[in-house]
Amino acid sequence: MGPDWGEKDPAWAGIVSEHREVAGHRVHLLRADGPTDGPVQLLIHGLGGAAINWLEVMRPLAERGPVLAPDLPGFGSTPPPRPGASRIEHNLAFLTALLTEEGIGAAEVHGNSMGGMLATLLAGEEPQRVTRLVLVDPALPGTERAPHRLDAGTIRLFAPFVVPSLGARLVGRMYATRTAEELVADFQDLVHADATRLRPALRDALIVNAVHGQQMPWRAEGLAVASGSLLRLLASRRRLHRALDAIVAPTLLIRGEDDRLIGRSVVDATMARRPDLDLRVLPGLGHAPMMEAPARYLEAVSDWLETPTLSAA
Repeated sequence: MGPDWGEKDPAWAGIVSEHREVAGHRVHLLRADGPTDGPVQLLIHGLGGAAINWLEVMRPLAERGPVLAPDLPGFGSTPPPRPGASRIEHNLAFLTALLTEEGIGAAEVHGNSMGGMLATLLAGEEPQRVTRLVLVDPALPGTERAPHRLDAGTIRLFAPFVVPSLGARLVGRMYATRTAEELVADFQDLVHADATRLRPALRDALIVNAVHGQQMPWRAEGLAVASGSLLRLLASRRRLHRALDAIVAPTLLIRGEDDRLIGRSVVDATMARRPDLDLRVLPGLGHAPMMEAPARYLEAVSDWLETPTLSAA
């Protein structure tokens, strides 16, 4: 068992780093123990993120049951097992293998952004694996009339990733010309409605992760390959629509009202397709509420998780 994150900040006491073998590949994850008779909770980070994106909410969630947050292959401290293996399809297979090798038959799954896309695919294609589902500003198709209702800066940011090699060069250039502090500031200003809300301890952890990214060439490729596969799935829509239609687990959709990355059209399209989902809109928050305002995220999630019978949205 690795170091306890409580050494970095008391709020993270009991969260430990571990390296595990999953399908013959060494991966990094964060774990927080909880009541063994409680449900296991799997937390899936978004594009360009890592398990540390969930640090602020792991300890409170662990009061319900054990919590597991992996660095997906190609992100954080988990290199892809081979070039190109950070695609959505590979990371979906990785999550299934992780649950199997951890002896977890089914879990409550939280997914943010790209992690929300992965969580949707997992719940729709392997419904026996997911008992409850929390989709946090998920990367899902928008309405047909307004599939790309995003600000111009966001469109310019993601356009190069349609060609992964071009995206990899762009990320590599960013890593080479920006300091870790600048990389984090740029990313957080895009992700959050108000990046000053992040606690200094979390910002420091993100900077350490950025330094690691600058030192590991596979991180640029991992981000680019994952971005390209994500964009292709959003463009084709069919697989995501089939998965969304097939979800049987009670599902909560959370949206930061000021999210600049996932447009309102995504919520409109998702709720039109699945009006039985529960929806919570968090005013004044951006793309990753569990980082920007963890107390509000927990307030939105905790009562819902404890509700025996969920009402329709």
